[in-house]
Amino acid sequence: MDEEAFPGADDLFRKAFGLSDPTPELLSLIKAHPTEAAVRDLLIAYILEAEENPSRAYALASVLVALRDSPDAPDIEDLERVDDYSLAVAFRVKLADLHSRYLIFDDDNKTVSPTNTYLTNCLLSALSLKYDLAWCPAQYHEIKDGLIVQGNSWTNELLVTGACIQLLTIGSKIVSDTAFYSGKEVLTKLRLQQSAGIVKDENVQKLLEVFQFFLHYN
Repeated sequence: MDEEAFPGADDLFRKAFGLSDPTPELLSLIKAHPTEAAVRDLLIAYILEAEENPSRAYALASVLVALRDSPDAPDIEDLERVDDYSLAVAFRVKLADLHSRYLIFDDDNKTVSPTNTYLTNCLLSALSLKYDLAWCPAQYHEIKDGLIVQGNSWTNELLVTGACIQLLTIGSKIVSDTAFYSGKEVLTKLRLQQSAGIVKDENVQKLLEVFQFFLHYN
């Protein structure tokens, strides 16, 4: 585990994210400690807060957007770039790295539920793409894997579910990306997944139907 950016950083960032309006306190902390390590600790606190309170994911992501876009956002002193030291770039670099590390399965939580941290991180990944906070190949690969998996297993069900969560969050944006599948291809693959019976959870089955309806009429 990485050493804290400054004494008490983990606790201070977590407490700030727990406030009704976290932005002022987080901005104050990052201005006092404008380092890459502090940005990392802030983003880890963001992920952990979302994992504990998935219903707050959108609100928490909007806090990152507010921090990124704030005219008072500091440059990050030790960011390993020579042309841009902005907080926006720091978020992009560190959050992409964290997505690649946190998009993993938990052997102790194999069910489709709000407490499944893999699914929460799929939502956070989608929000990063939606709000242009970060991008990394792992985020796209996770969606693509969910569209092509074969066979019945708890990991495959979570892959399909995670792909649906991401696609519903950013669908119109990602299917217009020439590096991704077309809307028609995604629709075909989702229908194959549904007919294969990989997804057992009734709510996810409804999710599949909703997204197929969305793709069909867009």
